[in-house]
Amino acid sequence: MRRASNAEGVPAPLVLLDTNVIVAALAEAHEHHRPSLALFAAEPPLNMAVAAHCYAEAFTTLTRRGLSVPFQWPPGEAWAALESVASVTRLVGLSPAQSFEAVRDFSASGQIGARIYDHMIGRAASACGAKILVTWNIGHFPRLGDGLEARTPIEVLAA
Repeated sequence: MRRASNAEGVPAPLVLLDTNVIVAALAEAHEHHRPSLALFAAEPPLNMAVAAHCYAEAFTTLTRRGLSVPFQWPPGEAWAALESVASVTRLVGLSPAQSFEAVRDFSASGQIGARIYDHMIGRAASACGAKILVTWNIGHFPRLGDGLEARTPIEVLAA
């Protein structure tokens, strides 16, 4: 893996990839495939991280079965694709206590459902010192704090 840095050798700011960017980068049929995949070929290279639980979320999305699901990949193919992402990104995550606290805070705020995963991704981005959370769902991350901001892959590539 290339070390992401500028011409002076200063490490590039850490960016954390949301699950939807990972899925879009891997699945050619995804409407956001090209700009998501372009993150992995950016020059200079991006210093990218993925929260550990995003791999489970991406695996679920890629392998889900049913009449109206878009991908339906075999498990081995999904895992191989996720391993390719892991080989060029940094693995980060929340400690067990931080995970428990994130669920507690999500509950206390009155929120429900699968948005808990977005909440945990935001927490993981803050915990690892990321400066940018790259997502196609900017509206899912309204209050990140800690100098962290949400941007689409197109915005990151244009910067």
